[in-house]
Amino acid sequence: MTTSSAIDPKALLPAAPARRGILMILWGPHAFRKIVLEPGQSITIGRTDRADVIVDDEKLSGMHLSLWFSGKRAVVRDLDTPLGTAIDGQRCSRGVIEHGGFIVAGNTTFQLFLEGFTPAVEAPPSVARLEQIERVRRALGPADGGLWAVVDAARDERARWLLQESVDDHHNLFEGPPGRVLDDVAPYLVRFHAGSDLLERLLYAGWGNAWGVFLRSTESPKEVRRHLRRFLMVQDEQTNERLYFRYYDPRVLREFARVITPRQREELLVGLERVVYEEDDGAPVVLAPTRAGSA
Repeated sequence: MTTSSAIDPKALLPAAPARRGILMILWGPHAFRKIVLEPGQSITIGRTDRADVIVDDEKLSGMHLSLWFSGKRAVVRDLDTPLGTAIDGQRCSRGVIEHGGFIVAGNTTFQLFLEGFTPAVEAPPSVARLEQIERVRRALGPADGGLWAVVDAARDERARWLLQESVDDHHNLFEGPPGRVLDDVAPYLVRFHAGSDLLERLLYAGWGNAWGVFLRSTESPKEVRRHLRRFLMVQDEQTNERLYFRYYDPRVLREFARVITPRQREELLVGLERVVYEEDDGAPVVLAPTRAGSA
């Protein structure tokens, strides 16, 4: 990953032709799971431990398909299974998929993405923009597994593309089939790990455009997601009506932070070290728990 002291603007533009692949489970028992592929790597996928990648899908054969990734595209081969494999919508024994291509095997749909395929920006950022993002990065801290974001796909379709084209895990905060219907406009929880350039790509493309908010937590992914889901719906104190709360929109959080009560602040920040969001001028704002003994 580029460091905050040496950001390379070229990393935000299209990468070299050969790059890692991300085979993401789009639909099925392990939705949003990502299988990272190195150029030249071959894998097998199936239901049993005979396969390199095990997918708990009762409709899959023990060894269902093989895949070889070149760095630009993948060659997919059905391993003579009773139910077969569909490659880009065609049931066949062998085929090739490129960025955005689909594989359907059993009850599971896979989609292939090339890492960093979509340019985050159209041109290298200005010196002022570099300095602004540097200030934001200092407020966020390192991408070390303890840095998260809630990214609003409704703000720009590129937001979802950047998430899909990254090795970092991301999940729709909405639950179940009704939530999946809203994939195109859902809030997504993403966790940043060292070795990925997703943080830079999201910051340069989305900071200042209300793409989402960032937070730090050492809690498990399950606990962070459970906690953040609590605030997707709130109850109006006067009408008792249940309303969507778009707290992950920094414009909404900015207004809420101005009127938040101590109790609401405590509830929102349980398990979180801090939440970072953008001011209307692009400056980073930090919302942190009130420390014992502080005013």
